[in-house]
Amino acid sequence: MELNADFGVEVDEGYLSLVLESAGGRTAGADRPRNDQYVPALRLLLERLRDRQAVLLSALVASTRVSGLSEDERTLVKGPLKLSAVTDFEQLRLEITSAQGRVGLRPGARKEGNNRKRIRLRLVVPGYRLEDAAQLAADLADPRSEPVKQLAASRELPTAKELLEALTGVEILTATGRSNVVLEVHGSIARVKTERSPDGSPVEIGEVQKGLDKLAEHGSVDVTVDELGHRSSFVGAVLATLPGARFDGPPASVVLREPTGDEVARDPHFGELDAVTSVKVRTEQKKLRKLLARGASSAECALCGDRYPIDFLIAAHIKKRAVCTDQERRDLSHVAMLACSFGCDTLYESGWVTVDRHGVVQTRSADDLPEGHLRTRLLHLQGRHSTAHSVNSEPYFTWHRTSVFALGELP
Repeated sequence: MELNADFGVEVDEGYLSLVLESAGGRTAGADRPRNDQYVPALRLLLERLRDRQAVLLSALVASTRVSGLSEDERTLVKGPLKLSAVTDFEQLRLEITSAQGRVGLRPGARKEGNNRKRIRLRLVVPGYRLEDAAQLAADLADPRSEPVKQLAASRELPTAKELLEALTGVEILTATGRSNVVLEVHGSIARVKTERSPDGSPVEIGEVQKGLDKLAEHGSVDVTVDELGHRSSFVGAVLATLPGARFDGPPASVVLREPTGDEVARDPHFGELDAVTSVKVRTEQKKLRKLLARGASSAECALCGDRYPIDFLIAAHIKKRAVCTDQERRDLSHVAMLACSFGCDTLYESGWVTVDRHGVVQTRSADDLPEGHLRTRLLHLQGRHSTAHSVNSEPYFTWHRTSVFALGELP
């Protein structure tokens, strides 16, 4: 059902902002009042932002009549507020609308003003850059967005070659239970053993990559010749080995989905193939560490500044890799940094420390911590300059400050 309410997404103060237009009276020739479904639209938008793991930084009145007021005078809700942690969206909606009535009224005025004003929600939305404002607006407006598609977008899938190399020598079963074994991967070809071809027959790696791309885009793919090519059974079997992937049907398809409680109890890794995970992590770590250390055998930790052999440093993503766009993931020199395995990597990842816009390490308060290594480490890090901070890496540190550090995501 389409709601009668206009909204848009734009860039404001260096953040993405959702602007919901005001409700009003009926204009000449109109069938109904302007934006008369303002309230249900606001709630729906908040819920759809929650589904995208958005963080609400602030909500404020954005009408022209009160534009001369300070932001503090126009603020309705102060953040950061992680929307996935909100349990009552009607209460949040009510908080936003009811506070509007007093904005712009003269001191001592008794009558409440309009509570359907034009408002602005400043946001951090994982996976969306400033240049993606139009895309975010389209995604929020599209009622056909499926949870499985959102899940697929958040998955970190290996390349076809990485996946096939990890599966070499492992029996892979098709949807009908037929056995396949990858014998070797060479160049653009994988040699696959089947009952009919015990010595192996060639399969183009590109065919598997096409299947991976479709699964990543849609969250599911049919195991048919039209969808996966003439080796569809084998390609489907390979896709079904991915973490969280399962055969579904009939007709047969491969679907990415979240595990049920029973499945987690039986298999805490939910079918995760250790070989795939370890190969991917090992390959990426080796390449990243070499790049960030510029080929040296030792380097400094970007947070504590201490120098360690390269094996004791971790190529840590400044912005979580799972929420990076493909372009950001390729910006290796700026989206990642070397952090030591003696605490700095874990402290940054879990939100105990961050880096401010001046490149200075900031920590959570250590005052309430008992004497010990954690307190000592935080005091040691506070105020140090991060060697990873630059104009190009600042947007990634901004994400960490607002999406991890500011929310107190501590273990």
